[in-house]
Amino acid sequence: MSSAPPVSSGRPGLLVAVTGLPGEGKTRVLLQLAAHQLSLGHRVEGFVSVAGPRRATDEGAAEYRLRFLTTARELPWAVRDEKFEPPYRLNWETFEHLLEWAEGLPRQTPLVILDEFAKFEAQGNGLMPLWSPISTAAPQIVVMAVRDGLADIIEERLGRKFDLRVDASAPDALGQLERACADFGEWTRIGLYGGVAGGVEMTVGTALHAAKIPFGGLAMCSLQAAMMTFTGFGLTDPARVVWVPFISAGLKALSPAGNRLRPMLAIGVQGSLYGLSVQVFGWNFFGISLGGALVGAWAALQGFLLQYLLLGGELVQAYDSVVTWLAQRWHVAAPSLPWLVGASTLFHVLVAGGVTIAAWLLRAPPQALQELIAREMVRSPATAPAKQSRWRRIVRDCARWQFWLPLVIVGAVMVAGGRPWEAVARMVVRFVALAVVLMALLSLLRPARWAEWLRRLGWWGPALAMGRAVERRTLGH
Repeated sequence: MSSAPPVSSGRPGLLVAVTGLPGEGKTRVLLQLAAHQLSLGHRVEGFVSVAGPRRATDEGAAEYRLRFLTTARELPWAVRDEKFEPPYRLNWETFEHLLEWAEGLPRQTPLVILDEFAKFEAQGNGLMPLWSPISTAAPQIVVMAVRDGLADIIEERLGRKFDLRVDASAPDALGQLERACADFGEWTRIGLYGGVAGGVEMTVGTALHAAKIPFGGLAMCSLQAAMMTFTGFGLTDPARVVWVPFISAGLKALSPAGNRLRPMLAIGVQGSLYGLSVQVFGWNFFGISLGGALVGAWAALQGFLLQYLLLGGELVQAYDSVVTWLAQRWHVAAPSLPWLVGASTLFHVLVAGGVTIAAWLLRAPPQALQELIAREMVRSPATAPAKQSRWRRIVRDCARWQFWLPLVIVGAVMVAGGRPWEAVARMVVRFVALAVVLMALLSLLRPARWAEWLRRLGWWGPALAMGRAVERRTLGH
């Protein structure tokens, strides 16, 4: 479990519940986890519950004491008393000590252990009031014991779902917790690199696209392939680098300027192709080289494929008409469209593949990129961009002259070639209809909500990486 960069929100990065009935070993698993993390040199805060004698193995103990992990100090907490419901009398002097500890918890503590959340906490009492100051300290990981059957209610009280639930009686309960702690560091790294890639795309990429710098797309796709390669070193599962471009694409959706559709599509597809190559062929020279080549290939082909989707076969016919006219009128031999697209694709493959190989050989980002990553680690969230209605965003994206230029050129060639106006009109209707559909789909993207969607699917790692990257870039929802 590696240290994570600061985050803006006051909440834990990873929230884990260790569930079970009384006497099923929740406290034992928490102690083993604490010992393991301490042996790795990580700071561990919190407390465990030391149970007194039990009348039955599945029944609460006669009394409980709380043992602080950092000092081993024990304080009385609950004594069984049948006059109460739940049947325990709590020690409020100990609660005051707990509250003082929670309010003094250092920010970004690597691991906080809480034992245990049961009926009192389900009612909002007991240890539950500690959650607000603990959450404000934004610890990296919080692992708490939760009485079996109460996890859903505890989630409501916490105001957040558990990222992971581990059954204390499972044979691999400790292994699940240790893997989660290790994976936390990896997903933090992925979120950091994804945030850097997204930040570059939002700034440099937007400027290149707006200024129409030649081969700007090639430069950005090559940088993306290099970022994925740098990220993959040290990961237990290098195929996870596929989330770097998805995070970058999500941040691109927050860009207040520039054409967003093509860059977002390029980032997402290129990342998927790179990840697929690594998944199939492994994290080796061939896998990453092919991944970089595929990134370059898509960068070259996407513009043509997107225009072909919008304009259909009229695009090819218009190009052939221009080639024929140049040959007849000026005796200029222009390459056919397949040759032109093929040559461009080969050039992009060689450049992007070469940059990816260079990143593989370097194994670590160059100094300039390391400085950019360091700035990303301490970035404060920016003010959220002004919100616009969905249809206003669609109109804005469709109103750019670059969007309409291919349609105008192809339409002009069709008219000059004697094609009927009905054919031109059909092409225009097709273009407008598909463009509106694509833009409408784009307008549905809400990157700030992606983390929550991923968490609901049970993908806490990508949710963590995406959430932290978005938090550093915007406070918007």
